[in-house]
Amino acid sequence: MKVQQSIAVTAVVAVLSFVFGNLTQRAEGADTVEARLRKVEDAQSIQSLLVHYGRELDKRDYKAYGALFAQDGSWKGGMGTGTGPDAIGKMVAAGFERMSPSLYEKSYHSMTSFDVEVNGDSATAWSRWTWIVVGADGKPQPERAGHYEDTLVREHGQWKFKFRQAFTEIN
Repeated sequence: MKVQQSIAVTAVVAVLSFVFGNLTQRAEGADTVEARLRKVEDAQSIQSLLVHYGRELDKRDYKAYGALFAQDGSWKGGMGTGTGPDAIGKMVAAGFERMSPSLYEKSYHSMTSFDVEVNGDSATAWSRWTWIVVGADGKPQPERAGHYEDTLVREHGQWKFKFRQAFTEIN
């Protein structure tokens, strides 16, 4: 009788271990799926930020452009350096003021090759840019091209540039 009870208890413990083990694995899997989904959503939000950077620049909306940076965010590149949304917006506006409007009036930036790595509330990104202007023949012509190296941060629930450096490779 004791042997049968021991076998029954062992069988019940084995079944319960299997059931609770599966539930635990499912719960851990759900967390993993949730974390992975958050990373994917964050990477998409950052890619959208990279595209909006080009759009705001092309619209010459320097206030909206600066707002893409964290409060202590900084930018470094061919136009100079700046820290903080207002200073960055003003720096870029001053850069365009030094150029002939005929160079950039119908220009646009093509942003490509996004490589984003999210780590919680911070991230890094690498991407390519090409500045397209109207050529002498009236057709699109690349004016400059290069890449960006970024450090990003989630600020008040939104992704912002913490540090962006522009590298010009073709000028």
